[in-house]
Amino acid sequence: MIHPPCTDRKRPETDGFPAIIPPLPLNEPERLESLRRYALLDTPPEAAYDRMTRLAARMLGTPVSLISLLDESRQWFKSRHGFDTPWTRRDLAFCSYTILQDDVMVVSDALEDERFARNALVTDDPGIRFYAGVPLRTSGDLAFGSLCVIDQVPRHDFGDEEKAILRDLAAMVMHEIEARHAADVAAREIEERRKAEHALAAALEEKETLLREIHHRVKNNLQSLWGLLQIEKSKLADGHARERMDAVSQRINVMGSIHQQLYTSPNLARIDLAAHLEELCRGLMDLHDRHDRVRILIEADPLECTLDTAIPVGLIANEAISNCLKHAFPGERDGTVRVRLRRLPDAAHPDGLTELLLADDGIGMPRAAGGEEERGIGMTLIRALATQIGAGVSVEHDSGLAIRIRFAE
Repeated sequence: MIHPPCTDRKRPETDGFPAIIPPLPLNEPERLESLRRYALLDTPPEAAYDRMTRLAARMLGTPVSLISLLDESRQWFKSRHGFDTPWTRRDLAFCSYTILQDDVMVVSDALEDERFARNALVTDDPGIRFYAGVPLRTSGDLAFGSLCVIDQVPRHDFGDEEKAILRDLAAMVMHEIEARHAADVAAREIEERRKAEHALAAALEEKETLLREIHHRVKNNLQSLWGLLQIEKSKLADGHARERMDAVSQRINVMGSIHQQLYTSPNLARIDLAAHLEELCRGLMDLHDRHDRVRILIEADPLECTLDTAIPVGLIANEAISNCLKHAFPGERDGTVRVRLRRLPDAAHPDGLTELLLADDGIGMPRAAGGEEERGIGMTLIRALATQIGAGVSVEHDSGLAIRIRFAE
């Protein structure tokens, strides 16, 4: 075991001898940045590296083997076999010259080499006489340290075979370093991704909470408005005015129902249109009390749409079905209202078209002079709402009345 004197990180006098200062690599800033990026300095000993230095010393017959890393002022040893001190000053380090080489640097006798003859590590303890080192280079060809073997006696028999062994061992050291660095980078990226996903989940949760609160408040406001309309209706004596007030109240109720569905739905962005139509039909049957003579048949594919589409579609269905229940089956007449929602293929729209059919087998719509359909408030409103979603509207009078709208989201 070699026991060199511990040196502090300041540059002391060199016992009166002029010191030969090792030159700096031309890429010194990039080299130091690479060294910091690999995050090896001042890390605890690791068995993988200690096995390398033991193996190097054993195979090459030296008492000392080191894995050294050079920062601005130190030669710090990631692994040291047969050497007590964890670091030395960089200006004393043989490895300061090794990192300037492309291949193995061999100093057969340090006392005969002008670069090291007056080096304190040669003239004093530990009395280095022989040194052989190979630079540890990254994939970017930056040498941040070396693998070296040291002896206290000169050696002139360090030939090509020994150099090849040192090269292979250095390649194994660099493989370990690169693998460790890749694992560290992957771990950091995973942790950063985990944090980003956590932040995103928190933001989404906050957004969903806000959206739920918005839908809840809109629903409550619509309910309040509905209540105010009922109060105003109670003050009206005119039957037609009361009927129109009921129609307005029902439209408000439709919008409130949509917001209620969104408030309770796991998807705050889209409405289950089929479920909404089924709920609307149940409500209208109860409102008009037509269960005894009229039935509603619903054929609805499971389709979803946005709020901007759901409200106009819901209001269109409300107008058409309400008119059917009020006017299509006068007196004791029985009948059926059909509500069909389906997706149709369409060459102009990759996702196809959505078709809503609202039909009855009642007495049909009154016709004006010349055979034109009358434009009452209901049809006027249906066409205006269809325009909002770019829907086409067709009206058929073959048997009763059928209103067909087609739209693409």
